Amino acid sequence: MTEINAAKRTWTLTLHPRHLALLDPTGAEPHIVSHQDMLTAATLLEGMRTLAFTKPVKLNFKLPPETQAALVQWIGRSALARTYLKRRYAWVLPFAIIWVFSSMPVPGDPTAGRAPLPFDLFGLCLGMTLIVTWAWAKWRPHPALFLVDSFWFLAMAVHLAFEVAGGRSIFWLLWVALLLWMVVTGFKLFVRFKGVRLTAN
Repeated sequence: MTEINAAKRTWTLTLHPRHLALLDPTGAEPHIVSHQDMLTAATLLEGMRTLAFTKPVKLNFKLPPETQAALVQWIGRSALARTYLKRRYAWVLPFAIIWVFSSMPVPGDPTAGRAPLPFDLFGLCLGMTLIVTWAWAKWRPHPALFLVDSFWFLAMAVHLAFEVAGGRSIFWLLWVALLLWMVVTGFKLFVRFKGVRLTAN
């Protein structure tokens, strides 16, 4: 692995059944990370082929494709799926809360030419339902939740797009684009991890 910094030193990653070893270029005593602690000691960003450690060293590494593939297999599908579900639903709750508050009525301002926004019952139901799925993901994780929240993000995106077409600020289309990105990533994760048995952390 290569450090992502100006030094660009090359480290050796060795995978053992119950731990991994990080050996720096000096050949000093290797840093050991247990399999159980791996996903709390480091963050794997597969799309960027990056492994970011916070302990026992605080460094980011660029992974060759074959190294990343071996690491993913070593971590295991169940642990990786739990981690991705946790990351995804860490973002879901803020989305849901924003959506709930944005569903509330907003008085207009005739002097500024701003029309009032009515209470959005459909948007409120979507936001509250997403909060329920967040709780489900936290206490009873299941790969189907990747698909469930993809459908909710799709419903939110369509609903918001219709509101923009009806006169809501065009800047809300930025949210539509972000919601659609969540739809795509969620569906991909569901396809990847469907059938994997998960347990709560």
